[in-house]
Amino acid sequence: MSEAGPVLRLDPPGPADRAHRPARAALAVLAAARRAGVPVAEQAVLVPAVLEAAGRHPAAALLVTLTGRGPGRRLRAEFHDEVRDGAGDAAPVAVCTAAAPEGAEADPGEDGPLADARGLLDLLAEQRSRLDWYHQELDRTDRGTLELHAELVQASERLRQAGEVQAHLLEAERQARATAESARARLSFLAHAGATLSASLDHAQILGRLHALLEAQQVARPNVWLDDGDRPLVPFAADGVPAPPRRPPEAARRAYLTGRAHHATPHPPLEVPELTGVAADTELLAVPLISRGRVFGVAAYAPVAAPFTADDVAVYGELTRVSAAALDNAMRYEYEHGVAQRLQEAMLTDLPAAGRLRFAARYLPAEAGLNVGGDWYDAFDRSDGHAVAAIGDVTGHGLRAATLMGQLRTALRAYALEAAAPDEVLTRMHRMLVQFQPDDLATALLLQVAPGGRLRWANAGHPPPLLRGPDGRVRVLRGSEPLLGAPVDPFAYRTRTAELVPGSTVLLYTDGLIERRERTLKVGLRRLCRVFAAATGGLEEVADAVLAEMLGDGVREDDTCLLLCGAVPARCEGRDDDGRDDGLRLASDPA
Repeated sequence: MSEAGPVLRLDPPGPADRAHRPARAALAVLAAARRAGVPVAEQAVLVPAVLEAAGRHPAAALLVTLTGRGPGRRLRAEFHDEVRDGAGDAAPVAVCTAAAPEGAEADPGEDGPLADARGLLDLLAEQRSRLDWYHQELDRTDRGTLELHAELVQASERLRQAGEVQAHLLEAERQARATAESARARLSFLAHAGATLSASLDHAQILGRLHALLEAQQVARPNVWLDDGDRPLVPFAADGVPAPPRRPPEAARRAYLTGRAHHATPHPPLEVPELTGVAADTELLAVPLISRGRVFGVAAYAPVAAPFTADDVAVYGELTRVSAAALDNAMRYEYEHGVAQRLQEAMLTDLPAAGRLRFAARYLPAEAGLNVGGDWYDAFDRSDGHAVAAIGDVTGHGLRAATLMGQLRTALRAYALEAAAPDEVLTRMHRMLVQFQPDDLATALLLQVAPGGRLRWANAGHPPPLLRGPDGRVRVLRGSEPLLGAPVDPFAYRTRTAELVPGSTVLLYTDGLIERRERTLKVGLRRLCRVFAAATGGLEEVADAVLAEMLGDGVREDDTCLLLCGAVPARCEGRDDDGRDDGLRLASDPA
């Protein structure tokens, strides 16, 4: 069967035979395929396809043909709804093909129905074997799919758990960041508050700054009560001045009496060590002001919005501690400043109203800070007719400096009454300071004017005096030895001399008059010489003019003393301290 063309045709079956049509069509096609040399593998595909097509079209005619030649020849089974003249004129409703190359060996088995049945059985067995193999492969694929699905489920669960852990870690990190940021903000606030409060030595200013700090935070409102000595607790307003008397809250009173922080609250009490809870209708945190082991007041904080937390208690406790230290330092400093200022004012001598010299003096305290310096001056007449003028400056500030200033002024008066020359006075003062107060230093300038007009002076580290002659020319009286109390004992000072002619003026001053941050003492001294030379009028006018020119360009950072000594001509004759008649006399009144 090597020629191409029709091989088999089955006419459409009758209605009674349509049930058997698929099987008969399959047997017929199988027999034709065996005779045409279709390989068994192709038969296993062709016969099921014919069964399926015949089942779908049981009333169709079957036409089996060989098409093509050579290796490309194929067996073609077509199902037609209508067949004419042995060929399908209309398009087939189903087509099944299989390879049937020329030269392939045909099945040598016997012909007939039995052979076709056996071939069909063999084909079914082959198909069953293939189906079993497919089932096994499908079963293995199913098991692999189930295992993969299980692995995917496990991986998904692991991913879900990892996601939950990551979300938990992210939330923990967020909370840690928030906690760290809150702690950083609290520490920054406390550092700023500590620097702001400790920068002042005025208790009213400190209280005002405390209110301003908390007002900026908008978390709590403070109220401060201080012990003023006469009354246990005095309320202070936001500007630092005493407010109208009122009874402090119970929590504040208990905090003052016990020295422990008290928390009045309508909420459950906070579990904070060293904090005593008190049931109340409104919330209040009262913290005692303690410094140097003494309770001298209480700070009470009322929340603005949210209730206080344990962190708030820690912050306001530290803020109160810083405030207590600043307030205690300020009040102690204010007390010391007041005492030192009163002592210094008491030490400023009354100038001689009548004598051989005319005097004018000025004392100006520093404008920067609350320090009281050790600047001083003195002037008096001795019983022997000599006029004495002195000026000095004690190192340091405050009550200690004011006390030492008083001691030196008293010692100078005592020594100057008996000593013959200014150097003897300074030498004795130096020895006294080295002996009794070796840690202190001081400057001093002592002038002694004899009745005849001879000027003698000694200088212990003080700025040099200026001598202005009647013609207005200014001369610097140079020459100085070390400060009083300098570690150079034994040491003797030197007396220098000059002539104080009628109409001359001597200017004594402390370094506050010429010292500035932006210029050296030498520059300041040259400027003072020019100002002193240009000043006109009496001694009082000259003193005011010098201060206005030298100190009017900035804030005074140090105390300033100025002492003017003016000599006027006398109309009477007399002799000087050496007994020589030089025709010059000094008088207390103008000629």
